Amino acid sequence: MSLSRGAVSFQPLFTSGDIGVRDDATVEQIVKSFLWIGEAIAERWIEMPKGILLLQSIPGRDGSGAIYLYDRVRQVFFFVNFADGRDDSFTAVEFDGLVNEYDLVSFAARPAGLSPLARVGSA
Repeated sequence: MSLSRGAVSFQPLFTSGDIGVRDDATVEQIVKSFLWIGEAIAERWIEMPKGILLLQSIPGRDGSGAIYLYDRVRQVFFFVNFADGRDDSFTAVEFDGLVNEYDLVSFAARPAGLSPLARVGSA
């Protein structure tokens, strides 16, 4: 089966420590710090025990969303990258569709297997 945006990969960006979050911070504080740096809001927030899937958008700008995954165990933020098409101009409806099509919740449930070279699907 061909996926609408080709293969998906997860590019590690930085750790929660890299953005100045204290070791004793809550997950909510970590995500809010991440959003503050991007001057963004979480238009969607899917929380699993080991990972969080986010649609980060610019307030008041429909179609400005990018998808991120936060590995709660390793405390690493990943950018969700699609081989075909744009990666940073999603609407909430498009996010919902991609979450289902690519089963992105399963990656949030088990982010430990993600690496810089992790690709799923075909281009």
